[in-house]
Amino acid sequence: MRWHPLVAIVLLLQVIPVWAFAGPSYPKLEYYVTDQVGVLTVNDIYDIEDLCLEVDNGTGCEIAVLIVNTTQPDGIDLFAVKTFEESGIGKEGLDNGLLLMISVSEKMWRIEVGYGLEGILPPIKVNQIAEDNLEPFLEEGNYYEGILYTVAFLGEEILDNWDGPVEKEKEPWYPIPFIPLLWWQLLIVVLIALAVFVVTGGRVLFFAGGLFKGGGGGFGGGRSGGSGARGRF
Repeated sequence: MRWHPLVAIVLLLQVIPVWAFAGPSYPKLEYYVTDQVGVLTVNDIYDIEDLCLEVDNGTGCEIAVLIVNTTQPDGIDLFAVKTFEESGIGKEGLDNGLLLMISVSEKMWRIEVGYGLEGILPPIKVNQIAEDNLEPFLEEGNYYEGILYTVAFLGEEILDNWDGPVEKEKEPWYPIPFIPLLWWQLLIVVLIALAVFVVTGGRVLFFAGGLFKGGGGGFGGGRSGGSGARGRF
């Protein structure tokens, strides 16, 4: 039996899943550190975010860290650029953002630098910082120290050399350094905790670990410069 070409196409479309036509999805980052794999502990994240917050408060520049399992089918370069643009890392009009991305299964890293930071962090300097501080620890499986030291050195370069305006968000990220919540969010947590305590007569402990990731409000709308560095570990 001969098939009409149009009938064959219709049948083919019925068996191909919809997601096959959809493009890749890129993370919309809202916090300084996003670990999609789980290689960092909560305390690890807080330590790294403290450094990012110091840079943000001191210069208005935004550093984001993203850990993913894979960047396929795009590859790490395109994935980093698209994620940077999707999240708008850096302040709008200043483009003073930086993204440190690590792909665990591919054993690759990428540091994407915004337009406004290209003069401070040219590719050769970024690559040297990563080779000295990121790769040795990643090769040992020590993601925490590798990211911490790399962010520290990148942040130091920004703090020492940024001469642009210090534009901050209308609300600070975390007004209490060791509790990553805004004041109103902290008040809500306290009120809920008291209510649960009263209702249960104190017999049920209230854990708000999931809520403690709720501070912030996204990045400022910066653009990627398409420069930076990448490597393997």
